[in-house]
Amino acid sequence: MMHALLRAALANVPADYAYVFPITSQDGAAAQRVDATPDVYKWSQDEQLGDVEIFNAAGKPVPMARVAAEATAASSEHFGELATFALPPNESLRGDLNLVVVRDDSGQLRRIDERWHPTTPPREWLIDATRFTHAIDRLTLNWPTTNNAVMRVSVEGSDDLQSWSFLTSGTVLSLEQSGTRLERHELPLAHVRAKYLRVRRLDDGAPVTELTATAQGTETGYELPERTWRAASLAPIETVPDIAARFTYALDGAVPVDTVRVEFDNDNALATFELSARWNANDQWTRLGSLTAFRLNPDGEALMNDEQRVLSRGRFREFRLESRTPVSQPPKLSIGYLPARFVFLAEGQRPFTLSAGSLRARSASWPIPAALAMLRAKLGTDWQPPLASLGAAVVSAGDAAFHEPPPPTPWKQYVLWGVLLVGALVIAGFAFTLLRNSPEQPPPS
Repeated sequence: MMHALLRAALANVPADYAYVFPITSQDGAAAQRVDATPDVYKWSQDEQLGDVEIFNAAGKPVPMARVAAEATAASSEHFGELATFALPPNESLRGDLNLVVVRDDSGQLRRIDERWHPTTPPREWLIDATRFTHAIDRLTLNWPTTNNAVMRVSVEGSDDLQSWSFLTSGTVLSLEQSGTRLERHELPLAHVRAKYLRVRRLDDGAPVTELTATAQGTETGYELPERTWRAASLAPIETVPDIAARFTYALDGAVPVDTVRVEFDNDNALATFELSARWNANDQWTRLGSLTAFRLNPDGEALMNDEQRVLSRGRFREFRLESRTPVSQPPKLSIGYLPARFVFLAEGQRPFTLSAGSLRARSASWPIPAALAMLRAKLGTDWQPPLASLGAAVVSAGDAAFHEPPPPTPWKQYVLWGVLLVGALVIAGFAFTLLRNSPEQPPPS
């Protein structure tokens, strides 16, 4: 009980911080995550964002912690139309497929050799999958809906048109009876990667002359949080001996830079820069690395340098580019970084708010990783707290949060001096009374 009372007495309140940000959170989620916006970095004065704290509707701090930006599982669907070629039905005429098909330098099929003119409906088709760069999970076969057909087929795969491997077999159909149409066109494949597919018909049903094929693949991977980009403002240009060009830039808040983009506006520009950064004018410059920027324009098409990763060494607000070769126009500088991520437990009532910016207030240390481990044990190892969003900053303590508080009034000294003064007055009063009431002495005889 005493510990709880002490913690409550020492807990921060939103008024201890310069600004508060409303959080749009999900109802019913035990844990949620929120990413720091540029305005959070603008007002936070602690390099590790220790002056950031989350409160519930009652103004009480909730359990929270800064966590590493984790990659999240993501899947994407890919579709592609595949070129399909009917093969001559007489296998003795066909022989080696390498002699029948015409390919370009990349291996893409162009056509079946013009000498072959099948006079009967085809029973095999060659499918070009060279341009589909993903693994194939489903192969869809289509033909005109006016052509009712049921086909039992097998599918083989090859990378050289000589060695073939069996992949799958199944039935596809397109039928209409009494106004009802039955459709089944997909053949499942086990994440197949093959340059060429061959479809063989195994039945003797109604002929199909115009066949088309579509591939579908699902790629599963992991994605990092999206990087935030900020355009830095150019400061007045300096002239420095032994430095041909020096350009200084600034952001409105210190951010944990890990990627930079330097861009020229003028064509045929080239320079190698040394990049340095610091928090503010009172700090020493920290070298972040060197990079080469260019903009070339051959044949009217601009060629420019890519963005460049730098070793992140903290948060920086001011940046400097220096070149030992002349630069006619200052380049643009953009700063990229992964925003800090916070996880908080939804303790108490909504709405929740995030407070940021203080000279004195610091958030408490909570065992959030242990709580997340317990939640993932129940919800799955890939589970992530749902992402909440921050609204616009609202003034709380404002600039007062960044100033030292006035010294406390020395009441004890005032009381002590008051007691001494009263005592001196009392003593003086007694002395005056004694002098006034003392009997007069007779004059000496």
